Amino acid sequence: MRYSPIKLYDTTHINAVENREQWLAWRKKGIGGSESAAARGHGKFQSMLELYWVKVNPDYEIEMDNWETLLYGQIMEPYARRMFSFLTGYPVKEDHFMYQHPIYPFMLANVDGEIILPSGEKAILECKAVNPKSVKKQFGSKEEPLLPYQYEAQMRHYMCVKNVDVAFLIAIYGNTRNDVVIRKIARDYAYEEVMIKEEQKFWSYVENRTEPPYFEDQNPDLVLQALRRQTFINGTIDLPYDRFASDFDDYDLLVERKKRQEETIQMINNELDKLKAKFILALKGADGNFYDHGVFQCKNERVDIFYKEKENISLPKTAQDRLLEDHPDIYSKYCVISKGNPKFSLKRKER
Repeated sequence: MRYSPIKLYDTTHINAVENREQWLAWRKKGIGGSESAAARGHGKFQSMLELYWVKVNPDYEIEMDNWETLLYGQIMEPYARRMFSFLTGYPVKEDHFMYQHPIYPFMLANVDGEIILPSGEKAILECKAVNPKSVKKQFGSKEEPLLPYQYEAQMRHYMCVKNVDVAFLIAIYGNTRNDVVIRKIARDYAYEEVMIKEEQKFWSYVENRTEPPYFEDQNPDLVLQALRRQTFINGTIDLPYDRFASDFDDYDLLVERKKRQEETIQMINNELDKLKAKFILALKGADGNFYDHGVFQCKNERVDIFYKEKENISLPKTAQDRLLEDHPDIYSKYCVISKGNPKFSLKRKER
């Protein structure tokens, strides 16, 4: 089916860093490409539950502790577009609009660039600035290319909204033409059909103001991260015992299972410690001195062992107290006080 996306907003001076409040207000009107994975329970950085909170609560906003990463990505976009054109020969132009799908209005798209292919066909360009240490893990190699799930979901979301058949991703991890990864994907209508249904399901939660079941998230740690960002007031509430009765038993069984695993791991650690002690004792030379480096050698192998001391710098609580008392100005300048994560506990007792 051929259709044209709706140009919803001009984003020339509105983005995740500049005029952020307006940007967030627009994004609350639907699901953006970078939110596609989270809306379907496969988010790497955000849970479906927290994305729901973001959409229904006008005041809910996650603190930008990675603002420098966002800013760096924004600054690098022109460089990434120019590098893509240099390496492929395809012209790229900026696209300063937020688009809306004409049939599924909850689907929004804000792309980094529009590519003109030799055939005259248009394609989408997604630009990423990534950590060089994670490149191989995320993108594989030329022989065995990879594309992280969240990036593929983002690109396929954009292709659906803009109704184009090809999308490219360029990932920059340095300052030369060799510090670049380019990946290309073609439109997959079977994938798209499932994606639309899953995003539609999420958006129905938003429209009905009904929280999505937390177990739909594939990564429960993201749910716990979202809960840690909530404010818990001092007080006690009554909870429905019957609804959670089987969960209590499951919790106890898992705790016992974990304990057995930990006992097994402890046994393994003990055996490892015996071998470590044997190797370290071997570092004692004929002169009676212990050396911090030893070499085992045979015809086909060399094994090095090291037992080197490392300096650790710490500031014990007593030293912190003295520093606060003697030099409060230095203490306030260099000591960062942060709120610890809440600790969960479950205790059962018969009544």
